[in-house]
Amino acid sequence: MHSSLSNKKSNFLIFLCWAAYTAAYVARLNYNASMVEILSQLGTTKEAAGAVSSFFFFAYGAGQLVNGLLSKRYNTKYSVALALAASCIINLSMTFCDGVDAMKYLWFFNGVFQSVLWSSLIKTLSDNLADNKLSKAVMVMSTTVASGTFTAYGLAALFSALKMNWTSIFYIGSAVVGVVAVLWFVGMSTVQKGKQEVRTEEKKAGNRLSLTPVFIVAVVVILISAVTNGFIKDGITTWVPSILKEEFGVPSSLSIIVTLLLPVLSIFGASLVKTLHKKQKNENVLNGIFYFAAMLLSGMIIVTLNLKSVPLTLALFGSIACLMAAVNNVITSVVPLYSRDKIDSGLSAGLLNTFCYVGSTLSTSLLGKIADTRGWNDVFICIFIFTVTAFAVCAASAFITRKKKG
Repeated sequence: MHSSLSNKKSNFLIFLCWAAYTAAYVARLNYNASMVEILSQLGTTKEAAGAVSSFFFFAYGAGQLVNGLLSKRYNTKYSVALALAASCIINLSMTFCDGVDAMKYLWFFNGVFQSVLWSSLIKTLSDNLADNKLSKAVMVMSTTVASGTFTAYGLAALFSALKMNWTSIFYIGSAVVGVVAVLWFVGMSTVQKGKQEVRTEEKKAGNRLSLTPVFIVAVVVILISAVTNGFIKDGITTWVPSILKEEFGVPSSLSIIVTLLLPVLSIFGASLVKTLHKKQKNENVLNGIFYFAAMLLSGMIIVTLNLKSVPLTLALFGSIACLMAAVNNVITSVVPLYSRDKIDSGLSAGLLNTFCYVGSTLSTSLLGKIADTRGWNDVFICIFIFTVTAFAVCAASAFITRKKKG
């Protein structure tokens, strides 16, 4: 048994974790969401603007590993509240920048502090929820990215349409994480009040992993999947507004609004995982199915780009976003929570998220550089190559696992 929380407190805890990570997403993606306006108002290259995101992703990814290792020592009531408060101050500081060079370093520290969050939140859920609440927690937490992205890009589109200064989005980001930091601290005090620790020594015995060749292959494959997932997921979210504006002549505000379809569609990815995971418990096989579909869709983007069809291109991007959300859900939520009796959930969540953000770090700068020097068609080819690689690795893993069992 993992928790003595009542049903009401369990639901409230899931809400607090959802609010904390949704707010964090608003206060990290507000830069990406406003990149079109920042490029326009500050006059800089795509590569330089993309470097700001890369600084965040690098710090966030490295921090995930450190915080995954340390999360079991944290009192998350304080660590999560402090991380959100620090992000609040950094977002406010961004409004004083007059160029992207200074922004790089502020966004780096935003990544450092926000890297505390995911492993701490997953660890908190793992430690406090009963088995019958895990599925609900996975589903609810899967909507954080969509909710945060929708809010950040929606506000950026609104401010762009109203011809407001790019700094407005950072004032909003600062306010959101500031309010949720207080909510988290007060809410966790309520959740923890009267809670009784009922952990047994059984879990410690179950924490021993058997390092068989099949297990090692499975781990390597899921790490490769994580890198590819971060590369494609954040590459698409970051650059689709610019693609729509430059390739299809869509106005900045409209291109950002249209991009809101991507995170909304991604919620279906989590539903897809919930349905398929009941039938297929092998996470690498699940990811292989998703990557195969993404490979076909990214190939279609390359073939149909000359048609200049906004609806078709958006449908393809939206479908890929949905599939990448599904992969991300498997890697960062399903694996850590459902494997909690074998490995510490905070550690596994931090490690896997680290590799996702290795891909994210690569994507924003690399795709920006390819777009600057070779054009958007080569960007799509690069994404296609990544999907082919991930599918091939997942398929090979499934073959090896089946052969060993046979």
